[in-house]
Amino acid sequence: MDYITEPERKIPVTGEYDTVVVGGGIAGIAAAVSAARGGAKVLLTEKQYILGGLATAGLVTIFLPLCDGLGRQVTFGVAEELLRLSIRNGYEGKYPSAWLAGGTAEEKTKQRFEVQYNPYVFAIEAEKLLVGVGVEILFGTSVCDVSVRDGKIQYIVTENKSGRTAFALKNIIDCSGDADVCKLSNENTVVFSQGNVPASWYYYVENG
Repeated sequence: MDYITEPERKIPVTGEYDTVVVGGGIAGIAAAVSAARGGAKVLLTEKQYILGGLATAGLVTIFLPLCDGLGRQVTFGVAEELLRLSIRNGYEGKYPSAWLAGGTAEEKTKQRFEVQYNPYVFAIEAEKLLVGVGVEILFGTSVCDVSVRDGKIQYIVTENKSGRTAFALKNIIDCSGDADVCKLSNENTVVFSQGNVPASWYYYVENG
C-alpha cells in the first residue's frame, strides 16, 4: 500500500464555546436547546445542510409516541416541545387530539401521543428555535479530529468548504449517531455485531 505525507500545518482556533454539540438530529437539537437555555454559549455542527437527521432528511416523519399506550404520558420536556413544534404549521396525519385538545383519560387510552408532520417545515422550525435561543450552527461541517489533554477534549477540528478550523470548548456532546467524537478521542466504541441491517422507509402524499 502506498502512502502520502501531508505537510505539517497550523489550524486556526476561531472560536471558544461552553458546549459544542456534534450532530444536528433530534438528539442534537434537544441538547443544544437545553444547553443554551442553561446559559451556555453553544455551537452545533451538522454535516448535512438541514437539521433533523433521519426525522427530516431521512423522511422518518412520525414523531413516535410520548405515551405508554395505556393513557399515561411518559416523555415530557423538550421531547414534547419538539412534537408540538413539528406541527406548528399543520400536521400530515395521526393528529393526537386527545392529548393536544384536552381529551379525557379514556380517550387517551384509545389514542397514542404521536403525530405525522412535514419534514421540511419541521427542519425550518427547528432552525428558528435554535437561532432564537442563541445557538450558532455550522452546516456542511464534519468533525475530523479532537485534541485531548489530561483526559479531556479541549479542542475539536472541523472541516468544511472553508477548510479546517479548530474550536476550543469546555463540554462536548456527541450526537453524531456513530459515536464519532468518542472514536476520535480513542474512547472504547463498539460496532453493531449484526452489521448494517437493511431497512426501508416510504413517504408519499396522496390527494394533496
